[in-house]
Formats: sequence, C-alpha cells, structure tokens
Amino acid sequence: MLYEFANALARRGHEVHFVHAPEWSGSVAKVEEIPFRFEAGVRHHLVAQSDDPSVPCVDVFFGGTGSQRGHPAVIVQGFRLLGPQWDAAVYRSPTPKVCVASWLVDVGRYYGVPHRQLTYVPVGLDHEVFAMRTPQAGRTLDVAMLFHPSPEKGWDVGRQVLFELKRRNPALRATVISLADPPIDPPPDGVPVVALGQRQLADDVYNQTKVFVQASHHEGLGLTAIEAMACGAALVTTDCGGSRDYAVPDETALVVPAGDVPALVERTESLLADAEHRSRLAANASGYVRKFDWAVSGRLLEDFLESYVADPASYQIPPGEDRSEDFVL
Repeated sequence: MLYEFANALARRGHEVHFVHAPEWSGSVAKVEEIPFRFEAGVRHHLVAQSDDPSVPCVDVFFGGTGSQRGHPAVIVQGFRLLGPQWDAAVYRSPTPKVCVASWLVDVGRYYGVPHRQLTYVPVGLDHEVFAMRTPQAGRTLDVAMLFHPSPEKGWDVGRQVLFELKRRNPALRATVISLADPPIDPPPDGVPVVALGQRQLADDVYNQTKVFVQASHHEGLGLTAIEAMACGAALVTTDCGGSRDYAVPDETALVVPAGDVPALVERTESLLADAEHRSRLAANASGYVRKFDWAVSGRLLEDFLESYVADPASYQIPPGEDRSEDFVL
C-alpha cells in the first residue's frame, strides 16, 4: 500500500524518497528483492536507521512525528492491530493523519484529533490485474478466505466457519490465502493454503471463487476483500470497520456482526445455494469497487499535502480530549 502511494505521487511529478530501515518489519537488503515495479520518480534509501543523515530533507516526511527531515505526517492503515500504545502514539501526535478508510477518521475524532489533521484517502487497485475474467457460473471454488497471523484478522472465526461449512457439505471446495507463514491452526483437511503473486492470485483464486469470506474482528480496510470483489467474487463479511467503505448490505455484500460464526456460515451457504442472488451481488460489487483507483488516490493525497505544506502550523496543533475508550465499532 505504501509503495503504491509512492508510485501515485511519482506519477504526478513528485520526487518521492522511500526509506528502508531495519527498525521496520519487512525491511530489505536491496531494492531488487521487492516484487514490485516502482516508478522512476521513487528513490530508495537503504539505511541502518530512519534518521540516517543520508536521507534528504523533503517537504513531508511520513513515518516519524519528530522528524527534522520535513513536516511530519502519518498514514493510518489500521486500529487495534498493534496495540493501544501504538494507536495512541499515532493519533495523539500533533501531525496530519492520512487515513486509508473512512472509519479511521471517526476513530481519530474520539482521540481528540483536530478536524484539519484528518483526511480520508482511499487506496486504489490495479484494475488490469484485479478484474472479472470468469463468470460466476464457471467458477471452480466455492469459498476462499484470508489467513493472517494478527488476531484481529479473525482466523479464529474464519477457521470455525470453514470447519462448519465442510461438516455440512464435505464436497465443499475451498482455499485459504496466506500472505505470511502458514497458520499454526490449519484449515480442514483438503483445504489448501496458498501464497501467490498478484496476477496468479487474481486468476487462480479470486476469478475462480464464488464466495469470498472476510471474518475479521477489525480491518483497517480489508484489501483482499476488495480485490476479490473486483474479480467478481460475492462477498460475505463481518462489519469490521474497513468493510463499510465497500460492503453495502445486500447491495454489494452480505454483512454480519463481527465474531458471529453461525451468521457467516448461514450467509455463505445461502449465496452458494442461490446463483441468481450471488451473481447479482458479485456484479454490483465489481462495479462498485472501480472507485478504488490509484490515480484518484494520488490526486487526493497531493491536494492534502499541498495544503499542509502551504500552512504547516495550522495542521500541527495538539489534540483535544482523548475519548478513545468510548469508541465502539
């Protein structure tokens, strides 16, 4: 997501510097290790720490609240994923917050973040990769879902859903996507766990899936759900925060309360049994998520940052009363 934001700004003519430092998980030893195509305007710095003196001064520096390299800002990608101390450090910092989902703006208000510091910039999709190429009637997978090691991603719930679906229908064809290590608690026998590149994931999983199930307790956004929708899969999801930007109940998805295993099972079975309903939801969804466009995201981010740079003091005022304990999803 951060790479795509960098590319989106570079395509708008900006010079973007990406700092790869070992204090961040997933840091790389060389840029060539990254399976991603960067725009020519993105320059890379592989350093021992993010405040390395070789990193140039810039207009805006994302990733640090006390940076001397440029006006500080943060990109908020989630809430309750890394712990309350992390959430407070991000939201209570006197800096602009670029939120990738609209509900994260709502969270900021509970933290007392001044209105001007909060903006919603949706992520985009590569619509050439994530597109519907297989009609619902020709799909070979009944169900797909994501495994992620974060407890908030809901594998505990999703795994129960898969076991119950397989108990009711042993012939159910399902698969699990893993973007990390295989799950310690595996899915039912006969349900493979796959780790694939974007194009293969789009073609071999999303375009073969009838129903994509998102069982998260909380999602910053839920990018895999949007990718699956763009590829023509019908979505059954929990009301997990991020889903509110794309899961319109019974228009683009079926939505159930977070943690509700029986409801997830029932809604999934209902779509598998009703091809007409499933196809209608899938068609609505694939059209709806066309709005997630990196060109639009780049323009919105640029507009916000230009306003910030023009008057940084008005965006760096301290937060107000912290009412975050009152926030209920």
